[in-house]
Amino acid sequence: MAETHGTGNLVNPIDLLIKSQQVALKLTADVLRTVRDTAVDAVTQPDELAKQVGELAGAVAGMATAVTGIAGATAQPLQDFIVRQRELADTVHTLAEAQAELAGVVAKLAERHADAVSALEKLTAPVFAVVGTDPTPPKTRASKKTAAARQAPPKAAAED
Repeated sequence: MAETHGTGNLVNPIDLLIKSQQVALKLTADVLRTVRDTAVDAVTQPDELAKQVGELAGAVAGMATAVTGIAGATAQPLQDFIVRQRELADTVHTLAEAQAELAGVVAKLAERHADAVSALEKLTAPVFAVVGTDPTPPKTRASKKTAAARQAPPKAAAED
């Protein structure tokens, strides 16, 4: 996010802003000093006045460059941060889509597995009845809920 310069060191945006502010203040002081000197020289030395007006224009242009530098120094890191946040949001969205697809696959797998277990129970129920054993109760909470639902009479039929 921060700029690098020839040495490869990262430039702290806050330090860059402080330095830019210092340059801007120096330029402002130079402009004010030149304006004061121009007022004095306008009366006593007209040639010097023309020279100082040129210097004043240069100082004002320097100030404009400094202000542009300050804006660039603060705007670029912020823009980089926003771009990285957009990339992160897009990545999280892609992850959410992949997780939704995976949830669908796992739900289908669970449904098919439950169908296979039901078929096994139907096939083995006569054998267990002949041998005289009771079915082993389920150990997981989800299995207990499924078994309880199968044991309970349907509500629609019970209400009729």
